[in-house]
Amino acid sequence: MSYSVVEYYGENSKYQCGYCKQSSSCSSYGMWAHKLSCQDYQELIDRGWRRSGCYCYKPMMDVTCCPSYTIKCDAINFRLNKSHKKIIKRMNKFLRDGLKETSEQDAQSNIDEIATHDGSACDQEHTEVPSMQPRVLDPDLLNTLTHVNSEKRSPSADDKTSALPIPTLSGVVNTSTHTSDSSISNQPKKAKLRRIERKREKLQKKGLSGADIEQLMQSNNRKSAEKSLEEFLSESPQDNDSPAHRLKVKQVNANDGATAATFKLYSLYQQSIHNDPASKLSMDRFKRFLVKSPLKPFQGFGTFHQQYWLDDRLIAVGVIDVLPNCVSSVYFFYDPEYKFLSLGTYGSLRELAYTRSLYKEYPSISNYYMGFYIHSCPKMRYKSNLQPSYLLCPEAYTWHLLDRTVVAKLDASKYSRLNDDPTAQDTNKATEQDVKDVLLIFGRSCMTYTQYLTVVGKELPILFEYARLVGKSCAKKMMLYRV
Repeated sequence: MSYSVVEYYGENSKYQCGYCKQSSSCSSYGMWAHKLSCQDYQELIDRGWRRSGCYCYKPMMDVTCCPSYTIKCDAINFRLNKSHKKIIKRMNKFLRDGLKETSEQDAQSNIDEIATHDGSACDQEHTEVPSMQPRVLDPDLLNTLTHVNSEKRSPSADDKTSALPIPTLSGVVNTSTHTSDSSISNQPKKAKLRRIERKREKLQKKGLSGADIEQLMQSNNRKSAEKSLEEFLSESPQDNDSPAHRLKVKQVNANDGATAATFKLYSLYQQSIHNDPASKLSMDRFKRFLVKSPLKPFQGFGTFHQQYWLDDRLIAVGVIDVLPNCVSSVYFFYDPEYKFLSLGTYGSLRELAYTRSLYKEYPSISNYYMGFYIHSCPKMRYKSNLQPSYLLCPEAYTWHLLDRTVVAKLDASKYSRLNDDPTAQDTNKATEQDVKDVLLIFGRSCMTYTQYLTVVGKELPILFEYARLVGKSCAKKMMLYRV
């Protein structure tokens, strides 16, 4: 049974903002996740939490300088826009010919694209991890408490997800740009051709001429003729076309991602794109941020690195969390030498396609989470280009389409409730009884808060804040570590 152990820190306030760079304008709540089930983390990000390594934080939306709204894209109904198509075609052309833009007009178009798409779904996201160190927990104690906790907690959605008798999700990711993307699109193509033939036969039986049939079918099929994301991606050159370059995407567990090649690429990206000094970059820091994860791999869920190999050269890495209801983009970094390919946006499109491929086998995985949307930060507004996208209401925790109405609200005020219904409440709000059921690790035992009060006789007021922020479901499932 999967379980979670967290250490709640409370408020972390007055630190430098990673977006507007004000020195002491950011505030958030934080906790350290020693272990975190994928289902619990899914529930946390649906309440505005996000992780940076093993540190989880929730911005204080009505206080912080740059309110951060959780954003997700409906991957199944995603539609490419003109810019997306241009980026995919540019990549395919580069793979086929090995050439950059050949005309001044194309070059200027590329510069404009980079200006509006310079980043991935989660680029520019930074949060300050408190200087305090998490407590070291005895592994034997955790194993014992896991057994005790499994007896205390009732069956949850997490248990149902973990127990699915399914093959691993890792088998769905394509190891080549060509093979898997082609297979995704070939089946719809064949079905489409059969439908066209049947329709043509019916029209012939009605006595229509060949010219009339073609004109009618062209008119009726204009909308359906729009190519899908997978069809655009599958147009990359095949091996038998003798392309100038071959692009392969290899997925590995996050723990296997701490290689010299990935760290070199990460360091190059941070220095070139984010102007980080080399003195602040180390393999240990890289591991804490993008390799170590509190999510424990189970049945293909967990944290992964998707490595983009151009021939034999690593040019980009996408770090993702595969969760019960989504693929969540953690970070994306790339070789600045290939910035002309708009790799940040190209990576987001590939991750969207990956989400859609998982959906075919696991219908609950239907969304692509892009981290936070900061309307007051112009560099982050490109996330709204992935449509349809939704923002999380910071009070009712309901999802709202990122359309003109929502944009108007955020233009008027950086912080907005988003939900117009004043009676709408948080359906996962913890009650006083729920707080009494919070699980605590105290000494070498796991007990409810009610049992803790009986044993220790000392109240813990911070538990009410903790339960309110994580929601009653997680509050009653996750084990909270106390001295």
